[in-house]
Amino acid sequence: MRRPAIVRAVVSGALAGILLACSGGGGKDNGVVPGLQCGGAAVPAPDRVTLGCPADGVDSITVAVHLGGPTTSSDIYGLKFDLVFDPIVIQFEPPAFEGGFLNRDGAGTIVQAGVTQSDPGRLIVAITRQGVPAGLQATGADQVVMTLLFRGVSPGSTLIAFQNAAAIDSRLQAIPEIEFGTPLTISFN
Repeated sequence: MRRPAIVRAVVSGALAGILLACSGGGGKDNGVVPGLQCGGAAVPAPDRVTLGCPADGVDSITVAVHLGGPTTSSDIYGLKFDLVFDPIVIQFEPPAFEGGFLNRDGAGTIVQAGVTQSDPGRLIVAITRQGVPAGLQATGADQVVMTLLFRGVSPGSTLIAFQNAAAIDSRLQAIPEIEFGTPLTISFN
């Protein structure tokens, strides 16, 4: 008959541990888990580069760079842009990851993304094809060019917006038909 008492003690101890782990044991956040939410993602459209979030996150969030198609240009060789944001709210977490668009024919790519110490709210990004003579055309409605990871730093909200953006052809000339979209809103609470 001692078995139910032992089971109750084990279950009670496990529940107490779970409550403490979830900050239910008197912590200042009262069991609320911080989270990152994404808003304002634009629907992919032909000749338009947009930002989107596949899902909200707990302490980090993935931001995908999309290219909508079909594109007017059949010679897209790379993209370069800055993303500006409030570094008090979020930080870029390297590395950046190539998507499936610029390397879909087996070509290699070079991806660079980094923040300078003098401007921690500006992520400078470039992705280009390597070792092939020509670029590609986006034929599908939505092509993922790359993904970037951001980590929440302190509660608040920030826009992530494109600046200094251009799509580049194989002659390293800007492709004027390709535009860059509206900002995302990232909230961390």
